[in-house]
Parts: sequence; C-alpha cells; structure tokens
Amino acid sequence: MRTKALILSAVFCAIGAASVVAQNVYSVNVVGYTTVTINAPTNYVLIGNQLTDNNSDYATNHIPTAPAGTQVSKYNTDTGGYDTLTRITASSWGGAKDMTIEPGVGVWVKRPPTQATLTLTFVGEVMQTGTHDMSVDVRDGYNIYCPVVPQQGGITAVHGWPPVLGDQVSRLNALTGGYSTYSYTGTRWQPIDPPLNVNEAVWIKSVGAKTWIRDFNVE
Repeated sequence: MRTKALILSAVFCAIGAASVVAQNVYSVNVVGYTTVTINAPTNYVLIGNQLTDNNSDYATNHIPTAPAGTQVSKYNTDTGGYDTLTRITASSWGGAKDMTIEPGVGVWVKRPPTQATLTLTFVGEVMQTGTHDMSVDVRDGYNIYCPVVPQQGGITAVHGWPPVLGDQVSRLNALTGGYSTYSYTGTRWQPIDPPLNVNEAVWIKSVGAKTWIRDFNVE
C-alpha cells in the first residue's frame, strides 16, 4: 500500500507479505511497519498510528528512532493544550514519555529545523475484526483522529466513519499550513467523502459522542 504526496508519503509493509497494493493488504503475516516521510515546508504535519503493539501503545514503542529535535504533540482534550514528547539525543526521549498513540489517535509531528526530510517508522500489528478492538471512542467536539487500518480512501466509504449532520473533517495542507474542510449535510459529504492517505490524521468536529468501528480482515 502506498500513498504519494508533495509533503508526506507513507508506505505500509507487512513482514512476509506476498504483495501490498492500494486498497488491499495481502499478507501471510500482519506484523509490519509503516514508514512516513515528511518534508513539509511548515516543519509539521498531522499523522496517526495505524498499528498496535498489543500492549501499551506508548509513542516511544511505535517510534523507536528519530533524529534529535523531533517533537510529537498530542492534543489533550481535558486541558485544551498539548502533551509533547521530544527527541533529546539519538537514543533518548524527553517530556511526555508516557504518551500513548494507539490506533485511531492522531498527533502533530514537527521535524527538526535542521532536517530537510524526516522519516519515521511505526512498528506493530495490523488490527483485524475478531482479534482486536476495532473501535475508537469519539468525543463530542474537536479532536485529532485517524483510521485504525493503514489504507487509503474515503473516511466513510472505506474507513466506516458514521457521519451525522454537522460533522466536519479538516485535512491539513502542510504546504501552506491551511486546511481543507469537509462537512456532512445529512445525506452526503460536501464537497466529497474526505479522502485520507495512509498514516494521515485529521481534525474532526463530531456532533455528539460516538463509536467509530472499522470492519477489516487481511485476505
């Protein structure tokens, strides 16, 4: 599975996979990794983790290596601020070391100003219906989310977001720092079903709390 963009690209690889193609993952083993390459002029992007470690899902487990100066910031809905994890040296993190980024959760990632390109590798297992909890608890109002499966496609048509009147999805344009916003009218998304790339996270304004459930099995 591969996505390609000017400022962010991501590739999913399954260990022992027979082949990996857009919209479907063919694999004999669902343990793998996604590699995200960031070269945004604004230095930061919104990305999400789409693999589980079947344990704590600590950010430091999912991103084992990063250059010094890399920052990962997770929105704290209780405070309205951010918890930040910072790479201090080539082998150590500082700040919010207990930060978790379980599948479905999005974070801001800021690349070091000295790095023209930042490549991060998320490691873990692809979640599947019947063996994993495929649900994301969505709060009323704004928060940062991503699909729980590393696939490219519409947030509703592919990823199963249950829209209601007034829901909004805002995709960051890291080239400009602005957003493209999609609104649900009650019968359809306007202008289109928000198309998401692998590892892409978005701001979502949810009208009411809900549970976002994805049905997925590796074939």
